Amino acid sequence: MAPPRIRLARFTVASAIATGISQVVLLAVYGLTTVDATTASTIAFLAGSVPHFLMVRYWAWPPGKLRSQLTTYLTVTLIGGVASIALTTATEKLVLPLLPSGWQPVALTLAYLAASGPVFLAKFAIFDRVFAARTRRYQPLAPATAAS
Repeated sequence: MAPPRIRLARFTVASAIATGISQVVLLAVYGLTTVDATTASTIAFLAGSVPHFLMVRYWAWPPGKLRSQLTTYLTVTLIGGVASIALTTATEKLVLPLLPSGWQPVALTLAYLAASGPVFLAKFAIFDRVFAARTRRYQPLAPATAAS
């Protein structure tokens, strides 16, 4: 298994890609349709979560038990997702009415990012503990070497 700094770097890249996907989807859905912020941020959250899980599971940490990794991922990610959705919904109700319409999608995007930023390291720490521990537990033993 890769050292912690490599896992953190991979998790960071995976998170940046997933965040980029979420942001593009959020801007497109909110800016080009008539859905509200709650719906747009929920769609954006789901659009980024699926590729993020796959990158985290297969790239940041070697695959372990799918069920335990998926359960942990869903629990931790849903908590962060609820925070992002709540903040974008609050922003829509409290801040967007004060802004010109052209700035509203930008403000919503910033609110979505603000919610996801603070939980980033906590998510890594939890994922590293669960994904790495489960992976270590299920790794095959290295073959024994003969003494020469």
